[in-house]
Amino acid sequence: KVIPYSQSTEAPEPNEVAIAHYNWGMESAKDGNFDQAIMELHLAIQNEPGWVMPLFTLGVVYGNQGELDKAIQVWERATQLDADFAKAHYNLAVAYLHKEEKTRSITSLRRAIQIDKEAISSAKADPAFDSIRDTSEFQEILTH
Repeated sequence: KVIPYSQSTEAPEPNEVAIAHYNWGMESAKDGNFDQAIMELHLAIQNEPGWVMPLFTLGVVYGNQGELDKAIQVWERATQLDADFAKAHYNLAVAYLHKEEKTRSITSLRRAIQIDKEAISSAKADPAFDSIRDTSEFQEILTH
């Protein structure tokens, strides 16, 4: 199956070594072997620093392990490489909220929705946003 270099389809394919490490990282994560997954994803990033998918996935692994600072760091890097990576912006919004950084969360969520309107329905249903659901900032994002 084709792995997109980023969400922009015109980007070239990453190299085979990076793809292999990425796939091993994904398999390790699915198997619950998170240390192995982290190592493989780092190797994928090392072999193809401009490829955003291993960064995004690494952030997911870190986030699921409660390593929010590390997750935020790699998702921020992912959004620097691909400013239109809506899922990375969305995950940043959730992570910032967990760290009680409401303003940064709102900013990231706003960006995710600007890129992908589907993020609105996700945000409406996501329990992660329960703590800010009734705020004017959150309501304003959903209506624009």
